[in-house]
Amino acid sequence: MAVTKNKLHVKHINFKEGKQKFHQEVTVEDLDIAKLNFIGPIAIDAELFKNGDTVVVSGNITFRLLLSCVSCLENYEKDFSQDLYQEYVKTTKPMTVETARLEGIDFVREYFTADYLDLMPIIRDTILLAIPLAPWCREDCPGVIA
Repeated sequence: MAVTKNKLHVKHINFKEGKQKFHQEVTVEDLDIAKLNFIGPIAIDAELFKNGDTVVVSGNITFRLLLSCVSCLENYEKDFSQDLYQEYVKTTKPMTVETARLEGIDFVREYFTADYLDLMPIIRDTILLAIPLAPWCREDCPGVIA
């Protein structure tokens, strides 16, 4: 694994068939989502499974955020643990809107042509989708008390 500016590369996809585990920590700067208040690193524990031209990435992303309650307006910290799953399929030419025809499986599948995978987009998307739009510090929050 290698982290470069806003990219997490799995280099040289010709690794042997089967499973390969990895652990990586990324920063807010790596993800390019610095407007969120992360506390500590973002940890990725995943497994790569290669079968022919298909690589399946599955695992877990954990992180901690400082959020502001929409009810009482107090700040609070919350831990997140999100599942990560993405299939990558090697292709000889890039898919374009004109040539692609989406099927059900294409919603968990990406196509790649290089000898590496960039995992940062799926990591960034997984994190952003986990964060509530209107966070509550607790279910029974009394709201703003004057």
